[in-house]
Amino acid sequence: MRTLFRFVGVVGAVAGAIAWQACKSPAAPGGVLLTGYWGSAQGRLTATEASTQFTGACGGGGTSEPLLLDKHGRFNVVGLYGANGAAQSTARFKGSVASQKMMLRVMLGDSIQVVDPIELSLGQQPALASCH
Repeated sequence: MRTLFRFVGVVGAVAGAIAWQACKSPAAPGGVLLTGYWGSAQGRLTATEASTQFTGACGGGGTSEPLLLDKHGRFNVVGLYGANGAAQSTARFKGSVASQKMMLRVMLGDSIQVVDPIELSLGQQPALASCH
């Protein structure tokens, strides 16, 4: 009987450690899959179960993986981004979602912000503003 309690205790500790690690990861296995069309005059984002595509007035890019929201409604995923007419480079797509609104930032690998934070609305397919 004592061995059974010890086994259950070890299994519980391992499960707790896995759950804790998953919750702190932006792409936690238990995260909420974000899908749909999001847009505003500053850009549009299409999120699917397999990838994400972003088009802004001055450039675009995407990820080869889905966006998964953590328990705080945030995501943070690596992809590619390039200005119009330029080669794409590694970028980080960071944001948060609440009440069918998304705040999105795109950062290059060296943490330089290449897209001003923009607000996108679920279901909105806008005509993009021109690049300034």
